[in-house]
Amino acid sequence: MTVPDDASQKSTEEIGEIVSTLHDAGEGHSPSVRDIIKRLGQASFGALLLVPAMIIATPASGIPGLPTVCGLIIALIAIQMLTGRDHIWLPDWVMERRIDGDRFERALDFLQRPVGWIDYLSRPRMTWLLRWPMVLPLQLVCVFCGLAMPFMEWVPLTSSIAAIAVCLVAVAFIADDGLLALAGVAVAVAGAAAFIQLAGHMIAGVFG
Repeated sequence: MTVPDDASQKSTEEIGEIVSTLHDAGEGHSPSVRDIIKRLGQASFGALLLVPAMIIATPASGIPGLPTVCGLIIALIAIQMLTGRDHIWLPDWVMERRIDGDRFERALDFLQRPVGWIDYLSRPRMTWLLRWPMVLPLQLVCVFCGLAMPFMEWVPLTSSIAAIAVCLVAVAFIADDGLLALAGVAVAVAGAAAFIQLAGHMIAGVFG
């Protein structure tokens, strides 16, 4: 069956608009999470899930504490998707957290090329994976990745791997692309394995 091009185009336009909106939110100052959420307005849950994941998938993951905050945001959004809420809620201490403006802008510049790849790769396919009840494990993967990020922050690169997994699943939600969702699950499994192995080496180095 041939998939209409406009469905793919709509999804990639939404992703491009997200990056553009984030640029506007961070222009000239250090934006808070509240600033970013307000700018995004009535964005879909998939889009809201994608934003913190995209940030941690960039070198911005090196900002101390940022993987923890973004991980908790990812987990909270995914939990609300699981429970069927129709709008996002985040606690005030998360909403008031600010991101360094210069690093934020550099992270967004870093995303320009990946957004182009998404434009090329994503399209509606294997959509049954994104329908209830098959979508539930995908949402749980996002919860798991988000909750793991505060621990992964202490092991270099692993929080970015988890963020890439969430990015793939979030884009799958936006583009209705089950194949990207499967890729996200595979990356999440690889990230968990890498974290366990690297954390084991670090512990052995301390106590060995």
